Amino acid sequence: MTPAYEIASGLFSLMLKVFLIVMPLIMFLEWARTQAWFTRVINSTNRVFSPIGFRPQSLFPLMIGVLFGISYGAGVLIPQSRSGEMGSKQIFLVAAYLCLCHAIVEDTLLFVALGASAWIILITRFTAAMLIVFLLSRLPWPSDPQPAPGAGSGMKP
Repeated sequence: MTPAYEIASGLFSLMLKVFLIVMPLIMFLEWARTQAWFTRVINSTNRVFSPIGFRPQSLFPLMIGVLFGISYGAGVLIPQSRSGEMGSKQIFLVAAYLCLCHAIVEDTLLFVALGASAWIILITRFTAAMLIVFLLSRLPWPSDPQPAPGAGSGMKP
C-alpha cells in the first residue's frame, strides 16, 4: 500500500467513527427536547449544580452543552440570555463550565474509540469544571440590574 492510500484510509475510518458517534447523538437530542422526562432530568440536576452557584434557569443550556457540545449549549444559552431569564453572572458561569466540560458524551466516545480511558476523562473533566466554577461563583460580581448584553436590544439571532 502507498502512504497516500494509508492516510486516506485512516482518515475515512476516523470520519466514519465520528459520524457514527455524532449523528445518533444529534438525533437523540432533537427527539429528547420534545419529551417531558428530559425536562425532569434537567431539573433534577439542580441538587448537584446549585451548590456551585448555578440557578435553575441555567441548567438547561448547561446540560445541553455538557452532553452534546458547546455549540448546542451556546445555541440554547444565547436565546435564553437574550430573553432576560439569566443574569450576566449565570451566563458567565455556564460559559466557563462549558469551556471546561462540554460534549461529555461525544468527546468521551471519540477518545475511547482512539484508546483512551473513559473514567479518567470523565472524572478529570467533571472535577476540574466543578472546582473552577465553584471558585468563580464566589468572586464578587457587579449587581445585575438589567438583562445581559443583547437582551431586548432588538438584535436578530
